[in-house]
Amino acid sequence: MRRVRILVVDDHQMLREALVGMLELGGFEVVGAVADGADATSLAVELAPDVVLVDLSMPVLDGLGTTRLLREAVPETAVVMFSAFDSPELRRQAFAAGAVACLPQGLQRRPPAGDPGGRRDRRQRRLPPGLTAPLGP
Repeated sequence: MRRVRILVVDDHQMLREALVGMLELGGFEVVGAVADGADATSLAVELAPDVVLVDLSMPVLDGLGTTRLLREAVPETAVVMFSAFDSPELRRQAFAAGAVACLPQGLQRRPPAGDPGGRRDRRQRRLPPGLTAPLGP
């Protein structure tokens, strides 16, 4: 069975490297990792990945602009956007740009009730349902 081929696009090197490592451990084939949307578009044309995982907030070309370019350049490639922010408006914009999914980077988008400053010990936070399923094919 052929592994899903993924291109990772994030301007933060440590996060980019962590994503690559997690995806490879999950059985995916990471075909490339770049720091901005302009490089992502040219590399996607060259490598034809199955999926491009794109950060929303990047210099040079943000995730929404990158997604629009990718949809034009490689329409057969699925674009999944991720962001530290999560809102209905952001998801609407991501889908309008052509993303097939929009994933929040964090486990929660706001502090739980009773902890307005979000200072509760993070070890007590629970993963949302569905994030513990096995990755990959």
